Amino acid sequence: MSKIKFKETQQYENRLVPIILGIVGLFAIIKGIMFLVASERSVGSAIVLFIIASGIGITIWWLTKLKLKVAITEKNIKFKLSPVQMKKHTIPWSEIDRCEIIKTSEAAQWSGGNIAYNEKRYSLSGRNGLAIKTKSGESYFIGCKDITGLQLALSKMKIT
Repeated sequence: MSKIKFKETQQYENRLVPIILGIVGLFAIIKGIMFLVASERSVGSAIVLFIIASGIGITIWWLTKLKLKVAITEKNIKFKLSPVQMKKHTIPWSEIDRCEIIKTSEAAQWSGGNIAYNEKRYSLSGRNGLAIKTKSGESYFIGCKDITGLQLALSKMKIT
């Protein structure tokens, strides 16, 4: 087993989105109850609102479970974005044509100029991380928050 040179675990950290979704879900539940207790009941509308609130609850739960694990060893790069991926994805260094560390400022991340359409993107930290092009022509972007630690690990391995 190869020694791990860099390891990082990220979680979905934007708290504003789940709060807004929670408020919308709460309003849907309240409105659904109001439809049920009104003098002219509208059970169909209440059911639709309860289904919407359930969907919002599932989305909030899914966002809180979202996690990206990245490990770089002398032999390969391993990553898993759970619950999206069931298994770890491994890219051996022997299959990598080139890799580059990408660091994008917070303002530039919202500009849209950093969008790439032909890459498989695994990131919870915006457009900061490792861009990889394999010998078979596939492109990957693996997000990392600790760009300095990533750079240090790769320079010790003489990768970049």
